[in-house]
Amino acid sequence: MICITIAQESRRLALADMLNAAAMGADLLEVRLDTFEHDPDPKELLSARRKPVIFSCRRSSDGGAWRGTEEARIIQLKTAIIAQPDFCELEWDIADQVRRFGSCQRVISYTNLVETPANIVEIYEEAKKKDPDIIKLTCRARTPEEAWPLLQILAKSTVPTVVVGLGRPGLMLTILGRKIGAPFAVAALERGMEVYPGQPTISELERIYHYRQIGRQTSLLGVTGMGSWSMALTATLNRAFELLQVPTRCLPLQVGDVRLFRKIMEAVKLVGVAVDVDHQRMLREVASEVDPGVADDSVDLLIQPEAKRWLGSHTLGTAAANALRLQMNSAGRDVNGSMVMIAGITPLSRVLAKQLASLGARLIFASHNRQEAARMCQQIGGRLIQPEAIYTTLHDVVVVSREEADAEVDRPPLLSNYLRPGMMVLDLTEPGGETDFTRDARLRGTDVVSSRRLVAEQAKTIVRRLTGQDVEADQLIAATEGIIEEE
Repeated sequence: MICITIAQESRRLALADMLNAAAMGADLLEVRLDTFEHDPDPKELLSARRKPVIFSCRRSSDGGAWRGTEEARIIQLKTAIIAQPDFCELEWDIADQVRRFGSCQRVISYTNLVETPANIVEIYEEAKKKDPDIIKLTCRARTPEEAWPLLQILAKSTVPTVVVGLGRPGLMLTILGRKIGAPFAVAALERGMEVYPGQPTISELERIYHYRQIGRQTSLLGVTGMGSWSMALTATLNRAFELLQVPTRCLPLQVGDVRLFRKIMEAVKLVGVAVDVDHQRMLREVASEVDPGVADDSVDLLIQPEAKRWLGSHTLGTAAANALRLQMNSAGRDVNGSMVMIAGITPLSRVLAKQLASLGARLIFASHNRQEAARMCQQIGGRLIQPEAIYTTLHDVVVVSREEADAEVDRPPLLSNYLRPGMMVLDLTEPGGETDFTRDARLRGTDVVSSRRLVAEQAKTIVRRLTGQDVEADQLIAATEGIIEEE
């Protein structure tokens, strides 16, 4: 189930939100009694319910807005229970003061806005003694290391348990909770109504993460990173798995310590990991071997063809070559024989260059790392020029990558004032949306390879590697609507 939190100051707004949440597909509503400006009437709120309701009344130390005494708050909770909601949330340290009444189920909660404490397991065991129907743990979890104890509790829970991670790994815990059988996940009604920073909306859980389609038999593919590219790839991969009726969905992951990351991979039994650009070198050490032709220092996909052996590959380079080829074909042009400028040598542009060379492109390399550019020329053929000569060297296509040297001195990879109609741009500096370079290119009448097409081609490549099945990229492009904005 997906639970929407209603935290309003007035009964009128709370009732409106309850109706809106039910209409948007919420399965459960948490009504916060601590946020009302005047004493709420639990019976009136329940009379308007269209979905099951949890009443809660949070202390300020738990992120709430209660302004009265603790004694008055406990009376408010007892009054709420007498009104017979479906659930009432009680903090673990006061649960003994509030007896079970009628059919109202008890959600015994622990909240820590500062950290995941070292004794969280002991706290969980104590909560199990408070006559719970559900236990809910809400803890600050900024890193995978902080989230690890919460993940272990989820995996070994003997009481229905909800874990809310306040931090970047929170989505991982939400998706894993669904697979393990958590009774519900907490979401915001819409952007701007989040209870904590980074909380997913109900629309995101359904459209991007396919929350309702995940069950105990669902296998999981990790996707690292929190940027727009990682989110777009997650949505596109999930759509591809849905179309092919493959019981696999994506698990958003953050990368901290590599050894702990491997533990998570093994504990969750991931079928693979799609790696964002920031962690491709770090996670190269996880791979026992890499595909032929892949740069030794970087992989963007890890799959496990057999136990204890991870194979690394680079899918985005192949996807970029396909996206460029298709866009050129749609413009009545051919990669074969075209002059392609590779501006910047990165692991991604190296893989792409090899793909383009196999399609018959004539390559020109320009890089501040002249030694690496010369090595590329020697390996796959092409011309080597100084970066300053890009603007005076004829070419049909320019592929822009951001080298480490550019990032260190905050130097723009390429100026756009030389672009003209008839040229084509493939910008790999910030996959996942428009850049200043691509905006200027469009204004100058230069064709730009679509990021939405690019992510669809990468998802198609990954799905083929994992399942051996093909899905049309055109069927996947719509999955990134609202995530990748293109002009």
